[in-house]
Amino acid sequence: MRQKTSQSPPAVEGNPITERLVLASRYQECLRRLARAADRLHHADLGEKLMEIARCMDRMSYDIAVHEAGVEVLRRAARLIGIVEALVDRKAKASILH
Repeated sequence: MRQKTSQSPPAVEGNPITERLVLASRYQECLRRLARAADRLHHADLGEKLMEIARCMDRMSYDIAVHEAGVEVLRRAARLIGIVEALVDRKAKASILH
């Protein structure tokens, strides 16, 4: 007797607006985490600016999700996060060594 296997439906592309909202939310959380890490490493000015960017992205999340320019905002936020993560990691390692 053959057993029927359930097949998952083909992958359907998600709603780009929803995807951008989720991505913006994740970036906001990442920026807040990096801001706290910068504060711990005695870079309060960097921490303040990162929190300001996170709050701004929170206020503008709908516009980021709806407008095509939001893609560029998310792209630049991703690049900023990568740069700050590398800086924070480097500073954290240097502070442990000293």
